Amino acid sequence: MGTEKCPFCGQEIEAAATRCFFCGAELNEESIHKRLEQLHVQDIKADRRIHNPLLIKVIVILILAGLVFFYGTSSKKRTSGIDISRRTSTAKLSAKVAFAGARFIISNNDSFDWKNVKLEIIPESMDDRFSLSVLIILSGETYTADATKFINNDGIRFNPDKTKPLEFWILCDTPTRKSGSYLADWN
Repeated sequence: MGTEKCPFCGQEIEAAATRCFFCGAELNEESIHKRLEQLHVQDIKADRRIHNPLLIKVIVILILAGLVFFYGTSSKKRTSGIDISRRTSTAKLSAKVAFAGARFIISNNDSFDWKNVKLEIIPESMDDRFSLSVLIILSGETYTADATKFINNDGIRFNPDKTKPLEFWILCDTPTRKSGSYLADWN
């Protein structure tokens, strides 16, 4: 018996498995077919977004304005641990993020390692952000993070039973001296 990657979380599993040991997804033909259709639709939507340069510029301007407003008006000091003073620009990371109830499954689909990674959960209430720092996520690898490992500025841990994540943000250093970022949202 060989192994293959789970189509839901990317972890290596037995080829004959009927359920993924890591993410718990059923591995029957119907669920795999539905998952592949979902990924195909996501890729098509991503391609559409990428091919509209005006939309990209508007989104970047709105994000920057939001960051200036958010960080400029916040009474709490937020530091990312990522040294962006030497960065010339931001690179969009190739990633997939899945929320499996009590953990996040993050796939690095880039051809380079992500270093000094900061993972942030933005909850439905948007009152605060919960973050987790990771030294490195290797290229082509999947990283699983327990949701309760994320902590806000007051030292409170994220509780997935009480609060649902609205967005998930990845920030990191890249080999080209650019900051890398990725935003997943579950609206």
